[in-house]
Amino acid sequence: MEADTVIKNATIVTHDRTFKGGVAIRKGKISAIAEEAGALPSARNVIDASGKHLIPGLVDAHMHLHYPHNGLEPNLQSESQSSAAGGVTTIIHLLLTPDGLLKNAEKFVKVYEDNGVVDLNMTAAIFSEDDVAAIPDLVKFGMPAVKFLLPYRGAEALDGMPGIDDGILYLGLRKVAELAAKGYRVFSRVHTENVEIFERRKHEYLKLKNQNFQWGDVRDKICELDSLAHCIQLARMTKCPLYVVHMTVGEGPEMISRARAEGVNVTAETCPQYLVLTKDEAYGRILGKVNPPLREKWDNQQLWEGLKNGSVSVVGSDHAPCKKVHKKEFWTAHVGMAAVETMLPVMLSEGVNKGRLSFERVVETCCYNPAKIYGLAPRKGCISIGSDADLVMVDLKKKVKVKNENLHTQADYCVFEGKEMTGWPVATWLRGEMIMKDNKILAKPGYGRWLAADVAP
Repeated sequence: MEADTVIKNATIVTHDRTFKGGVAIRKGKISAIAEEAGALPSARNVIDASGKHLIPGLVDAHMHLHYPHNGLEPNLQSESQSSAAGGVTTIIHLLLTPDGLLKNAEKFVKVYEDNGVVDLNMTAAIFSEDDVAAIPDLVKFGMPAVKFLLPYRGAEALDGMPGIDDGILYLGLRKVAELAAKGYRVFSRVHTENVEIFERRKHEYLKLKNQNFQWGDVRDKICELDSLAHCIQLARMTKCPLYVVHMTVGEGPEMISRARAEGVNVTAETCPQYLVLTKDEAYGRILGKVNPPLREKWDNQQLWEGLKNGSVSVVGSDHAPCKKVHKKEFWTAHVGMAAVETMLPVMLSEGVNKGRLSFERVVETCCYNPAKIYGLAPRKGCISIGSDADLVMVDLKKKVKVKNENLHTQADYCVFEGKEMTGWPVATWLRGEMIMKDNKILAKPGYGRWLAADVAP
């Protein structure tokens, strides 16, 4: 049967093998895979990928589409386009709307489907007992997880958002554990930082005459290590599947491995910025401000090792498209940075091309594992017959000097500005349609779709 598109002569990389071959696409799905071009069906559109690699579309497990607030509809367009340009075809957005979670989720999906260009799933932040009670409805809606923002309360609370305490965390973990015990494939995401320790350190640093220090000095790794141990213990006691977001500390992978050996169901994620940047980089103490903070080279190295040995399972961007206007002064600057469009280039340039990580492991941690963990596989994150034809063509030798003006995000700076990276996505397909070619977005706003996770028992 004739295909819509055939991509031939590629080096295909999946989470478990690399081979020369091609794929056929029909009605938005992968309809054939062959190692010989002659074994592929005829097609109206044939693309020769000689010299290029073909991988599944990335599933970005950690996305903040609308933070800070830059106008919802323009933001959904620009940040989903930035995703497509970076080879990301599915994003997991965090819904930040205290109370009325299900109603607000439905509203958000409607607006997104009018504006986004890549596919969408979500998790929701939990702030109250009412939110905890809503968790089963969120799961039925298609969300595989909820999130607990532990360090954002009191003076550190997000705008318009109430803080949570250990009581809400405990109730939420218990509720998720109840669903897991019934066979639902659900888990709890935790941002592990102890805000009380941070507040005391902050007061000490505010008194210093010399204010020339970094955010990572104030918000020291003790905040993250203490909270990580605390959350692992609560997960152990409640029997709740736990997912640790944006791990930054080099001690973390060993803590995760030890907890797993003791029977705790815990998964760890890190981000490209925590693999290659340090707190003393030249772009500055304010533009590089993020929670948790950037650390030291030793932490970078240990996180790479964690990805290599499997103690760290997922790479997500933690994309938060801050602008310079949001970062005018050290203490009041918004935390966060745009990161989705440079995620794959970082993993290719600093991981694959520098021998830190195999290409298969990059695909596993950026595509397959997040799709599987978030209930989206085998539809997403795979190159297999019947999967969505979400594909990325990569030129592993392409050298690009990063310039923010060439990125698609609303953010007006990039922490990788001027850095030359080797390895870059040159085309992206979503459900069989080419949505990016040579850094040009081809998809129209509204092509992206809500994708409910498969979490039912």
